Amino acid sequence: MSVLESFEIDHNSGMPVWIQVKNRLAYLIGAGTYAPGERLPTVRSLAIELDISYNTANRAYMDLEREGYISTRKGRGTFVAERNDVGAARASDSPVELVIDDMIRACSASGLADEDILAMVAARLEHRRYSA
Repeated sequence: MSVLESFEIDHNSGMPVWIQVKNRLAYLIGAGTYAPGERLPTVRSLAIELDISYNTANRAYMDLEREGYISTRKGRGTFVAERNDVGAARASDSPVELVIDDMIRACSASGLADEDILAMVAARLEHRRYSA
């Protein structure tokens, strides 16, 4: 039985499928379910196993590779990368925490300081409170 067989895509969550897949794989890698150096399913077999499009699976893998979770070796496959940095997912990271990490990385990459990120999140929460 594959580790991902129990993983169900929630099409009603509002979270893009590729992010759900990426977060699940990042969690499994961080939790040690997939060990460093272990071969992962091909993009095509992942797409078939999860009943998603090839492009969706490929986007999740591309993002995981960009973030250092996996590495692709041409002609050999995709493998779990060695992760020694502090930013590696921990077994205690929930899918929501992984999305928050992605948001923080994206904001930082856009040049926002931590204080600006906090202010933007606070403003969005405030807006949501009064819009509901």
